Amino acid sequence: MKRICSLFLTLLMILALSVPAGAVNNDIPSEKIIDGRSVYSYSMDEIQDLLLDFFEENNISLEPGTRAYYSYICEQLLGNTDEELRSSPYWKLFHAYMAVYKNEAELAYWTDYNVSLLIDDYTILSENPVQDFVSDASFLTSTIGSIRNEMLAMDAVAASERETSGISALSSYSASAAIAYAREYALDYNDNYESWTIAQGGDCANFASQCLYAGGKPMNGTCSSSGRYTDTTKWFHLQFGTLIKSYGYTTTWVSCGDFKRYWQGKCSGYYLKSSLPDLIETCSAGDIVQLCNEDTIVPYHTIIITYNNGSTIKYCGHSNDRLDEEGTATVLEPTENDFLIFKF
Repeated sequence: MKRICSLFLTLLMILALSVPAGAVNNDIPSEKIIDGRSVYSYSMDEIQDLLLDFFEENNISLEPGTRAYYSYICEQLLGNTDEELRSSPYWKLFHAYMAVYKNEAELAYWTDYNVSLLIDDYTILSENPVQDFVSDASFLTSTIGSIRNEMLAMDAVAASERETSGISALSSYSASAAIAYAREYALDYNDNYESWTIAQGGDCANFASQCLYAGGKPMNGTCSSSGRYTDTTKWFHLQFGTLIKSYGYTTTWVSCGDFKRYWQGKCSGYYLKSSLPDLIETCSAGDIVQLCNEDTIVPYHTIIITYNNGSTIKYCGHSNDRLDEEGTATVLEPTENDFLIFKF
């Protein structure tokens, strides 16, 4: 009976979160207005056009689908190097779009990673990179509101999964071992794993997954050949060959979004916090934290907490490599982000 009630409540939550594009409910504050419209009514396509207009006005030559465009987006999400962009009246929209684009571009990039290494530095995909990625980018039709609702619905399902199935099969975890690994390889990459340093901003979930594995979380699933596997019910990274190495891996291991999809229903605790004090109060050393856009709740960066004394936290991470970096408001930007906390 408990299981039936839980599933029924979950269904009600999902239905409650199913808000048409542009609509506003209690989860979508009505005061977020840009150009007379709710922030949540803007589609990714509209925001991309606004971003391209910004590029034209500021003599920036970048095109969606290229590695240079992707690298620029990663720089803004992780470092905010373009002050003109940050001061734009559309910055809130740009930040939401960039978090979604980063996830989508990485999945496209990893589809044919080995081939893309052989081509020039300006392209992400093989053959017709710009045309292929843009024409297949179905995410562009989604609005900020619909993406947010999708994330909240996913969270509701994951909450039910944690309650009904528990985490017994995946419960073993040594935070100290995970932290020791993080500190050892934060700046000196482990060559037993594929590295996505060539894709600036693309190695953070890969590193966090390595830390979890070092902490005792077992891989789930296997493969007989190298390449990318998109089964979000599995989590593994396997090496083939010794002299010439190749790797088989799941997107749950290397992608922020798919990492979230896999672990949020299997961790012992999962929390969404919107301020740095709340993050410090809730997280512990050994926890994984994802930075996500506050409006879409789409994660774009993954780190491991290595220290927390109740007032100060430190973390390690890849993509803008960090070794026991202090998690200050400037570094983690709580005014732009929410924080997803995974406890094991």
